[in-house]
Formats: sequence, C-alpha cells, structure tokens
Amino acid sequence: IHTLEMMNPCVVLVWFLAIFTSCCNSMPLSVQKRWIIDDATGERVKLHCSHWVAHAKPMLAEGLDKLPMNVIAANVAKAGFNCVRLSYATYMFTRYANNTVRDIFHSYDIPEIATAIEKHNPSVLNMTHLQAYEAVVDALGEHGVMVLIDNHLSLPDWCCANGDQNGFFGDRHFNTTEWIQGLAFVARHFKGKPNVFAMDLRNELRGSRQNWNVWYKYVSEGVKTIHEINPDLLIIVSGLSFDNDLSYLKTRPLDLNIANKIVYESHVYSFSGDTGRWHVQPTNWVCNATIQLFIQQSGFLLSGKNPAPLFVSEFGYNMEGGNFADERYWPCIVSYFTSVDLEWSLWAFQGSYYFRQGKVGPGETYGVMDSDWKEYRDPNFTQKIQLLQRMIQDPNSKASKSHILFHPSTGYCAHVNDKEVVMGDCKSNSLWSFEGDGSPIRLMNSAMCLKAVGEGLPPSLSQDCLSAQSSWKAVSMSGLHLASFAKDGELLCLEKDSNSTKIVTKKCICIGDDDPSCLDDPLNQWFRLVPTNV
Repeated sequence: IHTLEMMNPCVVLVWFLAIFTSCCNSMPLSVQKRWIIDDATGERVKLHCSHWVAHAKPMLAEGLDKLPMNVIAANVAKAGFNCVRLSYATYMFTRYANNTVRDIFHSYDIPEIATAIEKHNPSVLNMTHLQAYEAVVDALGEHGVMVLIDNHLSLPDWCCANGDQNGFFGDRHFNTTEWIQGLAFVARHFKGKPNVFAMDLRNELRGSRQNWNVWYKYVSEGVKTIHEINPDLLIIVSGLSFDNDLSYLKTRPLDLNIANKIVYESHVYSFSGDTGRWHVQPTNWVCNATIQLFIQQSGFLLSGKNPAPLFVSEFGYNMEGGNFADERYWPCIVSYFTSVDLEWSLWAFQGSYYFRQGKVGPGETYGVMDSDWKEYRDPNFTQKIQLLQRMIQDPNSKASKSHILFHPSTGYCAHVNDKEVVMGDCKSNSLWSFEGDGSPIRLMNSAMCLKAVGEGLPPSLSQDCLSAQSSWKAVSMSGLHLASFAKDGELLCLEKDSNSTKIVTKKCICIGDDDPSCLDDPLNQWFRLVPTNV
C-alpha cells in the first residue's frame, strides 16, 4: 500500500484499470474437462483465491472496523489472489436483506465495533446487509478481483458443527424452499456484475441426516435454479462430510445437461481426520495417508474418462506458527496441489472478527492478515504460496514438459547460480527434466545434471549423467525424498541446508516403510519435482 501511495496517480489508475479489464474480460468462465477456461479465448483461468467471511452473526464482511473497504480489497489483490470466496448466510437475503448494519450491531450491544466501522467506512452503518455485501463485491471488482458468492449456511453464525441444525437439507435452519429462494435471489441480483464469476450451492454439508439420494435431489434443483437465472455463472458443488467426500460420484455421476458450468469443491485441513496422528506416526506415513484419502474422496475427479474441475475451496494453516500438525500437513498438501495444479481458495483472508462465539474482536489464527489487518500474520506467507499462485499446467501449451524442483516447507524453488544449485523464489526458477525413478535430474537445455558427491556436501552439476550418483528416485512413502547414491554406496537425500539457501545431500530421514518408531522431522528433505509446461 505504501508503495502504491508513492506512485504517480496516473500510473496507479492505468495499473488498476489494466487489472480490472483483465478480470472482467475473462467472463464468463466455463469448464473444459478438468480445467476452467475463459469462454472468449479458450485459455485456462486458474483460481487462486482467499476466503473473506461475511456470513457470521453481524452479516457484514469482516474487517471494516480496521480499514476502509477499498484498502482491504486492494490488499487482497496485492497478496496475489485473483478471486475471493465471499460467504453469506441465506437469511441475510431472505429475511434481513433490508435491515441496516447499524441495527445489527446495536442488537449485539457492541458500540465500540460500530464506532470503528463508522471511522473507517462511514457510509456502511446506514447500508442494508444487501447493500453492504454488494459494496464489497464492487470494491473487489475495482481491483480486478473476481468473486465467488458462497452460501455458507442459512442462520448467520460461526460454522460448522455436526449438530448445529444448519448443515443438511431439511435441517431446522436449512429449509430447502427458503434455500432455493435465496439462491435465486442472489443469482438474479448479481447478474451482470462483471467480476462475479460463480456461486456455490452450500458449504460443508454435514450432520446425521446426510443421504446420497437427498443430495442428488437438491443439488440438481439448486444447480438448475441458478443456471436458469444466470447461465454465465460457474456453479460450485460440494460433497458430504464437511466437503470432504464426493466418492459416490464414482458410481453415480451428477447427470445434468450443463456440465460445462459445474465445478466440484472439497476441503482439506490437518484436522480433516485424526489430528493426533501427526504426533504419533512417522510424518511420511501420515502425509501419504492424507493424500491417498484426498484422492479417494475427491481428487479422483481430475482424471479418468470424464475428468472434472476440482476446487479446494478451503485449506490453510495456523499462520502464527507452532502448530505441530499444520507445520507438517501444509508442505504435504501443497506438494500435491502443485503437482496437479489445483484450483484453490485459502482459509482465510480476515485477520479478526467483529464478534465470534461470544467474544468481541477475536483474531483469526488462520488469517492471512494480522489482527490489525495491516501486516501478514506469517511473515513468510507470500513465499509459501508463490508457486501455488502460478499457473503451472496449461492445457493449450505446446511447450515440452519440464519440472520445477520445489521445497514445499519453505515455498522455495531451485535455481542454478554459477553452477551451484540454491533455493530462491519461484518466479524465475530453473527448469529440469526428469523421466522417472532411476533417471537423472537434468538442467533443461543443458548437458548438466545433479550428481550426489557425499554426506553434507552440495550436489554438483556434472556432465556425468549415467553414473549411480546421477540416478535419482523417490524413496519414502510420501514420495517427497529424492535420493541417490554417493561413491561409497550410501543412500543420500536432497536436503535444504538449515543455515543457508544451499541444497546438500545427507543421510535420508525416516524413509523406511516398516519403521513406525521413526518420528524424526523430515521436512527439510521434502522436495517435489513439479511437472510444468508453462
């Protein structure tokens, strides 16, 4: 923001107009096999989004007590996100659309929050909930940010619990008629908004009443309702069990005649299963189990005879650090996401809440922004998601396949500088060729390849690409240890040096598939050769 303030105002205007034009010329979007494409050009559009909560009890996009709405929208774009998953609760528009923001804060008796909103966004308190929501959509559009309108729940509240009666069709707070009315209202009201590209049907279906047949009935009805009113929109379809499970589509696909507008969504966190397993089982084991479960439940959609787009609409990590499970889950899941170049939305952008679960002004530990909404909560955040935000695979590319040597724990990519391999940002990384286990890792357009030299030493760049020391393979259950043999026959793994940007080779950590007692930390040795044709 400070950088923008120092720029020539005309330059700033041209820059924002360029982004906005790029955004809005990419509408509408459609589906082509597993990819999302721009209807006008046929080019792929990769979604790399962040979530902005507006569905909670105050029924207002968070953070307007901290900064002007326009500044928050600019910060979303500055952080590299091209879209926002902006949530709402059905009742916001079916019951409370014409109530004012001032009224809701008065009802919760939190005048200090209302005063802060008035300071930073003086017009918002007198807006209705609908007007305030629309103002956020427009502010994001002014900064070239696309919007996915997310039906998070019906009763405005924190989400989610199995027994909250807000989770499945027919629950106390999930009247299906009112839900359809809400979808129809949103589809109609936001029709023509140039940056609104999608709606999702419902977040995290859950509860004891979950049923496949009921899911098919109401998902079909919801999709048809939106499409008949606004046929340009992508429609995001969630599965069961808190958006974790779409496996039933393997045997019974969703049979609709608008397949080019359907995108499926899934969620995955460190706590999407047994969080404690990260503490008591080898990290490579848990990572492998996490990825295999994800593929079984939703990742399968990306391949096969009828591939479909999969949008991971929630994932994230504790950005304050110190969360044992998250510190292992994050590089594990990111390595997989980059390998298949998934569409995604990070939970979450907001750094704080007006009012959450009985507390006024609590912070969001998974939030990109800190509690003041002025700095990144994790100082290394932008590096960690840099490769995720890039388009790595382009279905229209005629370029030959190559690989990016990626270190998911740090978000760094390998560079060759003066014949030395070092880790750096992922904007201008070196490219490598790799034909699979047992083959050399060659520098593209070069006769050079990586060669293991010895314990604790950097691998060399050598023209000797046929020796055992130049033969590399993935050796752990996670598939994230790249190993070769030193001259003395010892198996060595690539490792990021903990005190520098160098890559070295060291004895492999916990690579045995049959040793449940090995709980050493292997993260510095996790590397992924990410395929790319861009």
